[in-house]
Amino acid sequence: MKVVHKILVIVLSIIMLIAILYYDAYYIAPSRYSVRYETISSKAIPEQLDDMSILFFSDLDYNRFVDEKRLNKLIKKINSLSPDIVLFGGDLFDQEALEVSDQTVKTLTQAFKSIHAPHGKFAVLGDFDHMKKETEKKVEKILYDSDFELLNNQSVFLRNNGSESITLVGIDSGLLGNPDIVNAYANVSHDTYTITLCHTPDLADDVPADITNYYLAGHSHGGQVYWGFGALYQPKMAEIYFNGKHKIHSRFTLDITNGVGTTIKDVRFLANAEVVIYRLKHID
Repeated sequence: MKVVHKILVIVLSIIMLIAILYYDAYYIAPSRYSVRYETISSKAIPEQLDDMSILFFSDLDYNRFVDEKRLNKLIKKINSLSPDIVLFGGDLFDQEALEVSDQTVKTLTQAFKSIHAPHGKFAVLGDFDHMKKETEKKVEKILYDSDFELLNNQSVFLRNNGSESITLVGIDSGLLGNPDIVNAYANVSHDTYTITLCHTPDLADDVPADITNYYLAGHSHGGQVYWGFGALYQPKMAEIYFNGKHKIHSRFTLDITNGVGTTIKDVRFLANAEVVIYRLKHID
């Protein structure tokens, strides 16, 4: 009887664990926004930018599973972190939510406008943003009206109340977009630290490794449901690299965020919804 009792306890424990994990994956994890902290250290980062913070989030996928309640929770989380600069990596709407009402545009504009970033807010477009011309125009309008500068194959300088700077390069999505790497890097100097922002991670293999220091991407949701040897979501242009960090050409780092939204199914497992805070550090 003791053996039977032990087996019953083990079986019930396994069933309970599965039930808890299932409930968490479907009902809690999709809207549990974690914060991942990273430090970027380099001699090429100017002293004036030392300790500056850059917040990166991507893949909102609004208007299907992500609603106004989740959106407001996300914005509150972002503002609580008091970033100096905010970067958005594309896919404002979900692929199955292409009919965008005027009220939805207003809601997103107000939310994105309320994001505080004293040294700038920047964005690139994702493949879902390009799926329909009408949606693309609305995404661009939302970003413009909420004070995000859309970087479409171009670069800008990031400063901190001084003349010294690093470079931010924005490249259009490698899937459904029109990435122009030559144009994006046209004004990039070898002497400045360069962060590249692009929705699709696999495009990292194509950027110039000698003048790229860090590459930020989203698109894959980190698999959304990840079980070590596979994932629920592994789209095109996230087939070579779909989660985590990677060293590209032994020269620069590719960092893929899990994003903040969900697609296909409203579920997350071992791929937390996240925003990422990068702290810049000048080293001698």
